[in-house]
Amino acid sequence: MNIPAGRFLVELTQVPEKGTPWEVCVYKKVLWFNKRISSDWFLDGDQAKTYAEQLAKELQLNGSVKLLTQRPPGWILHRPIH
Repeated sequence: MNIPAGRFLVELTQVPEKGTPWEVCVYKKVLWFNKRISSDWFLDGDQAKTYAEQLAKELQLNGSVKLLTQRPPGWILHRPIH
């Protein structure tokens, strides 16, 4: 599943030859090709889909690679207020 996010593309795939993990990759569109700038792995498909959709929304609003390089470890970009 590919989710466009402005200058970025968020791709959600499941790699059968590697078992059951889900991979969420972020590509930056550069001229005629896409450069991979981030890759995250999940064991749960629902978590991977939620993360991919949240990441695409954040990239579309912010539009910066800085968001990916400065985020803390873990799959949540912005924790909800409790």
